[in-house]
Amino acid sequence: MYHHVKKLMFTVRVDEPDPRFGNMLLEQFGGANGELAAAMQYSIQGLNCEDPDRKDLLMDIGTEELSHLEIVGTLARMHLKPAKFDRQAAEADPLIAIAGGGGVNLFNSQGNAWTADYLKITGELDVDLRSNIAAEARAKIVYERLINFCDDAGTKDALQFLMTREITHMKAFSLALESMGKPAFSIGRVAPTPGLVNQFFNDSTGSGDHGEIDTRGPWNEGGDWVFTESPAIQAGEPGPATAIVTESSAPVDEAGLGNLLLDELRDILHAEKQLTKALPKQPVLTSCASYSSSISARPRPRSSVSTSVSSCLASPRGPSHARA
Repeated sequence: MYHHVKKLMFTVRVDEPDPRFGNMLLEQFGGANGELAAAMQYSIQGLNCEDPDRKDLLMDIGTEELSHLEIVGTLARMHLKPAKFDRQAAEADPLIAIAGGGGVNLFNSQGNAWTADYLKITGELDVDLRSNIAAEARAKIVYERLINFCDDAGTKDALQFLMTREITHMKAFSLALESMGKPAFSIGRVAPTPGLVNQFFNDSTGSGDHGEIDTRGPWNEGGDWVFTESPAIQAGEPGPATAIVTESSAPVDEAGLGNLLLDELRDILHAEKQLTKALPKQPVLTSCASYSSSISARPRPRSSVSTSVSSCLASPRGPSHARA
């Protein structure tokens, strides 16, 4: 459950309100890299997480991001306050001044509404942790740019605090990912195609008008890398082309396919169990027993009773069919 305390995580002070800067701050309120997106992303990942240790981490940081949202919202509101009554300030952003009354709303700095499309939630814990590391890095850069455009000392202090916490979260997510003990490029359960995974296609070639170069580095040479000329260029030139590995992955992947099949089997068995619970109980035997009891109480000849019970048990539709 959530509980709100009427005290900011970091005390906000604004000496000179600046409506234009207040508009910039909305990027971290309702923008793609903002605090609401972070709070929702981590919290929903936490709800989906089956790892109790890392679930706790996601819920801790997701909740802290809500506190950051409150700081950013308060900071932006203080900078936007002149837009409530000053025409010149209102002209800085008519959407905020006229539609929002000089207050914050779930928009970014361009007036675009917040959307759940900002969230990166895959259901794969290691993949989600990588997304979170990148999200914190992007948010850190946004705060850094806001600091560079800010002239108010109190605002800078708050932004410095928020920027620092992004690095804190990056460290936590990075160590959580590392502690899972998965190889860096082991994503999912189905293995990549051997050979193809190590081919680097040189698809951007030549030299550009502004000094762009065709170069080599550890990202395309050394180790297992196989540097391969652009497939498009190979297709237009005579002579044999460098082979592009197109074979499928091995039919049996001991590292992941077995676990994948076990998970699928568990899902099927669980679904069967739920379906069995949902189906109505078959009343045939109970109805026959009840029917037998009822007719036993009637004064009828013995042969008649035996015939009726036999007909009931033999009927595929129960006693009502037998009586018919």
